[in-house]
Amino acid sequence: MKTKTPICDFAEKYSAQKYARFHMPGHKGNGFLGCETVDITEINGADSLYEANGIIAQSERIAAELYGTGATFYSAEGSSLCIRAMLYLVKLQAENNGRKPFILATRNAHKVFALTVALLDIDVMWLNGYDRATLCDCRVKPEDLDETLAKLERLPDAVFITSPDYLGNIANIQDLSATAHKHGSLFVCDNAHGAYLKFVSGNLHPIDNGCDMCCDSAHKTLPCLTGGAYLHINKKAPIFLKENARDALAMFGSTSPSYLILQSLDKANGLLFDGYGIKIKQTAERVNTLKSEIENAGWTLLKTNEPLKITFDCKENGYDGRDFAKLLIKNGIMPEYEETDYVVLMISPENSNHDFTVLLDTLKNLPLKQKKKKETFSFIPKTAMPMKQALETPSEYVDINESLGRIVACPTVSCPPAVPIVYGGERIDRRAVTLFEYYGITKVKVIKQIKDC
Repeated sequence: MKTKTPICDFAEKYSAQKYARFHMPGHKGNGFLGCETVDITEINGADSLYEANGIIAQSERIAAELYGTGATFYSAEGSSLCIRAMLYLVKLQAENNGRKPFILATRNAHKVFALTVALLDIDVMWLNGYDRATLCDCRVKPEDLDETLAKLERLPDAVFITSPDYLGNIANIQDLSATAHKHGSLFVCDNAHGAYLKFVSGNLHPIDNGCDMCCDSAHKTLPCLTGGAYLHINKKAPIFLKENARDALAMFGSTSPSYLILQSLDKANGLLFDGYGIKIKQTAERVNTLKSEIENAGWTLLKTNEPLKITFDCKENGYDGRDFAKLLIKNGIMPEYEETDYVVLMISPENSNHDFTVLLDTLKNLPLKQKKKKETFSFIPKTAMPMKQALETPSEYVDINESLGRIVACPTVSCPPAVPIVYGGERIDRRAVTLFEYYGITKVKVIKQIKDC
C-alpha cells in the first residue's frame, strides 16, 4: 500500500542507517531533546520545501486529498507565512491585470495582515462588522458585504476575513464567499484556528464553503508541532493562485524550514486517514456536553459556534477575565487566552477526561459574583496616512497617556490575540486611549513628531 507519511518514513529510514553526518544541523543527530536523529535538512532524497518535487510534494498531495483542495502547500512558519503569501498572490494577480491591489478586510485582522499589506503597498478598506463588542470579534453579514461592494466605485481584488476569530465565532463563509464572487472579488480567509473544521459534523471548513484560499494552523488544533500550517487553494479558484503559491511562500519563508515540523504535518495525514477525524467529531460532541454542564453550574459562556472552543463571559459572573484566568491556573488549568472580558479554552482530542473533570470540579468550587460592567468596543479611527507610509516613517514608543492625537506607526500588539486596536496610519483619539487602558496596553508605537529648530 502506498505510504501516507513519506516524509516521516524517509527520516526514520535515514536515522536507522547511521550515516556519518557531514551536513547540517550541527547536532549531527545527537542531543538532549530526543528528536535530533530525525532533525535533518535538504539532504539527498529529503526534497526541498519551496522546490518540492519528491516526498514533500507527495505529502502535500496527500493533505490536498484529505482536505479536498485544488492544492495544499506546507508552511513550517505557521499561518503568518501563509497570510503573507496569500496577500502577495492577491497583489500579483491584481498587478498582472493592470490594477493597484485593493483588499476589503475585517478589522479583526491579525497584525501580520496589517504589516504585510503595508510592506506590499496594498490598499485596504476596513469592514467594521456589526455589534462589534470585543477586540477579537468583527462579524459581517452577507447582505452588508453586498451593500458595501455595490457602493464601491473600485471593487476589491479580494475580501479578507478572519474566521474563526479568537473567541470562537465562525462566519457564514458560504454566503460571504458567494457575495464576493458575485462582485468579481476573490474570497480569502484566515482560518488559522480552524484546521479541524473539515472533520466535524457539517463540514465547516472554508474551502468547502467557497473560499478561494485560506490558511490553517495545523499546530493550533491538530496534533502537530508549533509552526505547522497549510495554505489551501480551492479547486475552483483561478489557476494563477495554485501556479504561484509555492513561489509566494518562498518569498517570505526561511530557506531552512524545520524538517521536524514538516514531519509532524506529514504524520497528521496518516492519523487523519486512520480515523483521527472520528476522534475530532467525538471530542466536539463531548465539548458540547461540557458546555451544558458548565452552564448548569451557573457559569455564563459566550454564545459562539466553534465546536472546540469554550469562551467564558467573565464579567457576567462578576470576574475580570485576567483574575479568572489566574484562578484557573492556580487550580492546574492553563487557558489559551485571557483578556478583561473573556477567557478562552481550546480543546482537542488530546485533552483527557481528567482535564474535563478538573475543569468542572474547579468551576463548581469557585464562587459566582455580581455581574460587572463591560466596555463596548465599536469605534472607527480616522486615517491620517497610508499604512506603508506610516510603517516607513521614523517612529517612537510613547506611553498611551501621551499618545492622544498621534499617528500609529505600526501595530505592535502581543499574540494572543495579535489584533490591533488602531492600525498603522490611523490617528489615536480619546476612544482609542480608553480601549488601550481597558485592554492593558501601556505603550504604543507612533510617528515621530518633527520638532521646531
